Amino acid sequence: MKIAIIGATGTIGGQVTGYLLDRGHSVTAIARHPDRSVPHPGLSYRAADLFDFDQLRAALKGHDALVVAYAPKDNGFEGYMLLVEAAWRIKRVFKEVIPDAYFLNIGGASSLWTPGGFQMFEDPGWPHWFFNAGHPSHWHRLHKLSGGIPAFKEMAEQRERILADSSQDPFSNFSGEVIEAFYQQIRKVFGKGMGGRAQLEFFECDRSFRWSFVSPPWLLGLQEVYGAYRTTIDTLPIEDGQPAGIAVADLALAIADVVEKEARIHQHWSAARPLPDGVLPH
Repeated sequence: MKIAIIGATGTIGGQVTGYLLDRGHSVTAIARHPDRSVPHPGLSYRAADLFDFDQLRAALKGHDALVVAYAPKDNGFEGYMLLVEAAWRIKRVFKEVIPDAYFLNIGGASSLWTPGGFQMFEDPGWPHWFFNAGHPSHWHRLHKLSGGIPAFKEMAEQRERILADSSQDPFSNFSGEVIEAFYQQIRKVFGKGMGGRAQLEFFECDRSFRWSFVSPPWLLGLQEVYGAYRTTIDTLPIEDGQPAGIAVADLALAIADVVEKEARIHQHWSAARPLPDGVLPH
């Protein structure tokens, strides 16, 4: 297959690109300024501004499939606008230029449905139930990746103290001014999450082309790689009553498998790490 990937050098897109190249597919990395630092005989590059229709048309022509792993850095209203507008423009050009191709869009956990029948931001447990599920290593990693958001460091350190005390609930709420200020901020605007939720509407209302929409689970970036995964349809993956997670490599594996088979057409799905033998999701 000849597969175009928008976001081919990103956290998820980069690993999806690697899997597809290893399987012998031809991959075109599309970006405003393509990073050509990783040479591979099956990898080519096309420069394109996602907000320039002519450049986007030229970049998408001739491909059998498109994977969109675009994620702006901003997590405020600007990030929301960029994410939603980019999705609308990419879909418009895709249907014009390669309407018979396969389209996989990587969204966010916010569009998945919780066990209570809510999307993430409307769930009564938001944000506590979600953030309480993270292991200290997860919050240390996000603290580093985010450039030092204080709340993530505080979450890691609080959870380490909680887990060291067997008398405490291991999933008890975080507390303190740093945490509360962070929660107040994301209650007002969570640009990437809100944008990912809105993106899904562009796909669910249109069955005129072959699309698949994958939303990572809440805890993306687990350290242990299994080389396997389980999937859910429309719903947030759960493990032991808590939001589940997955390693980036395993999510990328799930995406590569689906793209290669051109599968899960008109499905909104997610993937999480395999459950231990005999353990059922709650």
